Amino acid sequence: MSEVAGQPTGEVAVKLLKLGLSPRLGEQDLDHARVLAGRYDDCPPILVERSTSTVIDGVHRVLAARMLGHSKMIVRFFDGTHDEAYMEAVKANIAHGKPLTLVEREAAAKKILGMRSDWSDRLVGSFCGLSGKTVGRLRKSTEEIPQLMARIGRDGRQRPIDSRKLRHEIATALFEMPEAKPDEIAKTVSTSPTTVRDVRKRVERGDPLVPSNQTKGSKARVPNRRVEDVEGVDPGQADALQWRKDRAILSLPDGKEFANWLDEASTTLNHWQPILGLIPIGRIPQLIEYAKDRALEWTNVASSLEVRFRQLNRRA
Repeated sequence: MSEVAGQPTGEVAVKLLKLGLSPRLGEQDLDHARVLAGRYDDCPPILVERSTSTVIDGVHRVLAARMLGHSKMIVRFFDGTHDEAYMEAVKANIAHGKPLTLVEREAAAKKILGMRSDWSDRLVGSFCGLSGKTVGRLRKSTEEIPQLMARIGRDGRQRPIDSRKLRHEIATALFEMPEAKPDEIAKTVSTSPTTVRDVRKRVERGDPLVPSNQTKGSKARVPNRRVEDVEGVDPGQADALQWRKDRAILSLPDGKEFANWLDEASTTLNHWQPILGLIPIGRIPQLIEYAKDRALEWTNVASSLEVRFRQLNRRA
């Protein structure tokens, strides 16, 4: 037995080879097989799953061997799981030979997502010759694929998909299991113990759960309006803008009611932090969802105002 490309090789009877792992759809391309038959001696060994004798890479070379009446073929053996063998088949057919069509590559990506739902879109795409964006669309369109909170990237490291959502999940777990160790909570929400410790410290200090450098859209935010630039507001009042005293807001139709609503809707960490430990455990999930919904509404308000702000700046 010899070695080719780092894998053991040997002879296998052609009649024993199975053709069930190819990512190609439809019937085999007999014209392509005939072309290979014409230069058969120059073709490299096929790749075969050792445990099942199933062809991973080289279906058309097998067809060419049958056309030529060969009884045996030189093969490279693959040792691994059946799922790994399929992924190797996809990767091999992307790298050389008869190219996979876009439909075949997308079908392969869906199948790999079903096998490895914890892989990132880019990692799956690297196997299938697709962009991460395309794989992400396929993931969202397939209901059977679990939508996990963390995925493994091409560097082998696991990262959260939405750090804000992940950190809220960690905070919830900390409230529900206050005696649990960081390692235990980390396994529950698919993250690292370091992240759990960071969230715990932030909860204890009353800091935002998400660091400012991880907040989505932070670079695109419009600079905060300075207090001293607002008519009717004491320049020394740096803590918060009191909308009830803002003459620009009060001059609007129904401005007084709007200003009152803004002040009532505002909150700070010190207002609600002390009561968190008193909330009944059965109400925590509902309050989490309620707070997220309210936050989404404010995000939409901010986005609309940013668009108008940019439009007005362009006109100015």
